[in-house]
Amino acid sequence: MKREDIREITMQLVYQMDITEDFKVDDLSIVDENLKAASKKQASETLRAVQDHHEEIDRVISENLDKWSLERIAKTDLAILRTAVAEMLYVDSIPVSVSINEAVNLAKKYGDERSYAFINSVLGKISRSI
Repeated sequence: MKREDIREITMQLVYQMDITEDFKVDDLSIVDENLKAASKKQASETLRAVQDHHEEIDRVISENLDKWSLERIAKTDLAILRTAVAEMLYVDSIPVSVSINEAVNLAKKYGDERSYAFINSVLGKISRSI
């Protein structure tokens, strides 16, 4: 399975965490059973980072928004941002540029016509500050 596909599944799970307001990943069976072992490791690292640091991740995102708040961001865009920021800050095996590029691609697929530019802008600011 390609890393892009793994990231997409991971983002969908982060979206689910937000909708259910449950950021616990105690049972990693929430990770799609079709993922292979190596793929589960990548997804698990990111999901654990979101679980363990979601308040810090949200703070970092909030600090890099211009005249926006987390509450105004579409849930899909927020899930994409949380996934990318978790990777950027806590998953050393994924280069920051890859996280940004793939987040933009997810925004093109799941967001509206302006989502990808918004996400690219926010993540660009974050990458310059870390």
